[in-house]
Amino acid sequence: MAGLRVVFFDVDGVLVPVKSSWSYVHKRLGVEKEAEEAARLFLEGRIGYEEWMRRDVELWIQARGGMMHRSDLEAILSEIPVREGARELVSWLHRRGVRVILVSAGVEPLVARVAREVGADAWVSPRLWYDRRGYLLPGGSPHVTPLGPRGKGFIVKRIAGELGVSLDETAFVGDSRWDRDALEVVGHPIAFGGECREIEDIVECRVYSIRGLGRALNDIMSGGSCSSREYE
Repeated sequence: MAGLRVVFFDVDGVLVPVKSSWSYVHKRLGVEKEAEEAARLFLEGRIGYEEWMRRDVELWIQARGGMMHRSDLEAILSEIPVREGARELVSWLHRRGVRVILVSAGVEPLVARVAREVGADAWVSPRLWYDRRGYLLPGGSPHVTPLGPRGKGFIVKRIAGELGVSLDETAFVGDSRWDRDALEVVGHPIAFGGECREIEDIVECRVYSIRGLGRALNDIMSGGSCSSREYE
């Protein structure tokens, strides 16, 4: 299995069909319009990611009358399915000695559930805050950020170093510009889906399904590359 020892996955838009789990919760709670302001301020560099998280979570709490339990959030996120075949793909990678790690800026309970369902070795995401009774508190710990010094590229490099794995022996599967810094540091950057062309210049290949991803990864493990190909 030379050439691949760890596969890092984004979650939103890759292992689940929803492009943004944060936006999904906003929509379900009817606070989409209000959430746009914080997103704009973050993208303009006027607030940090921790403040963006605080504002988003505060909107959720307000939408539920001032209190929102973790179980309420998990119930909403349970509506988001894991892509068919993802668990089988992870099992196949494990049989070949490849570790699977999820690195996502998605909503924590979703990332944790996806990790459990597919059998990932580890996962990293921003962590939400709860009181002792399990009710959401505004804010969170930005262990992964979409941009900046704790972006996905930083996390990938840190984990690879901890595992003693060369970055040349890693792959990252992502679907958006938020994955760019991670795609830039791994040996095998893979784009999932055809919507985002902002990462076109840095990916080794593009896949359009879990089945196609399996074929691409098999080509990497067999021949060292999936270069310049598309996998349906």
